Amino acid sequence: MLVDKLHSALPNLNINEHWPLSKLCTLRAGGEAEVFVAPDTIEDTKIIFTLAITEGYPVYVLGGGSNLLFPDGLIHGIVISTLRLNTISWRNDITTDIDAGFMLPVLMRQVRERGLGGMEFAAGIPGTLGGALAGNAGAGGHGVCDLVDNVVSIEANGEIKTWHSNEINYSYRKCSLANEKRVIVLARLTFRQANPKDKDVYESFMLRRGSQPHAFGNAGCTFKNPEGYSAGKLLDEAGCKNLRVGDAVVSDQHANFILNHGNATSSDIMKLINLCAERVYENTGIKLEPEIKIIGPVFCVS
Repeated sequence: MLVDKLHSALPNLNINEHWPLSKLCTLRAGGEAEVFVAPDTIEDTKIIFTLAITEGYPVYVLGGGSNLLFPDGLIHGIVISTLRLNTISWRNDITTDIDAGFMLPVLMRQVRERGLGGMEFAAGIPGTLGGALAGNAGAGGHGVCDLVDNVVSIEANGEIKTWHSNEINYSYRKCSLANEKRVIVLARLTFRQANPKDKDVYESFMLRRGSQPHAFGNAGCTFKNPEGYSAGKLLDEAGCKNLRVGDAVVSDQHANFILNHGNATSSDIMKLINLCAERVYENTGIKLEPEIKIIGPVFCVS
């Protein structure tokens, strides 16, 4: 069994079985991980990942848990948290090597304290660098991809591979490195010296995010913006605000946010996601695509 082999390979590793994932994601919903671990080093992560792949276990990599939804019930496989991979090493005044589990808000603070710019788009975005890389997080036409020199990953065969920026393809909320057979563990980013306009841009993004709902558990924007459209506006025009399934509720403040008003299950949230998408499709013929990474239940618009 995987657990026995992990104990043998890493006797000091804290291995958790039937671990509640609702504690680890901002939507505060989801079932239990069959196996959950939070390694302290890249080398331990490599051992865990390759053992799981060899044993045929599904692997789910979890950062800050701010943009995903796990299903209810027992989730077969292993969930690997990167939160303890959280070191940062400045190579010079503008370039730094950052572990995948390093929190974006902390990085933003360091960048601004050093008088650097180029990261204003990330103002107010939660989660980890690894999650931001995998989903090409950004706003206003800028994304984390703009800052990348290279990314280091662990491959399924145990190889630790460095990907240079010209080898990585990005698109809206997508990165070519995001793959269940790979774990992103490190990135080198280069910033620029700040200019007088950066403060205004930063404050503009903070103001925008300050207008989004924060009182209840949520995973940020539920749907991606279709080209040429605002998903929030489409949802609002389709009458989705305040729609409810169980304790899952569409925010009356921003229609692209689904909130957990207490004890929403993943099933409740998924039903509400599909209901909203169906309403928009009936109203406009546009099929919305989830921005939340959905593990398990199938998302569909009839």
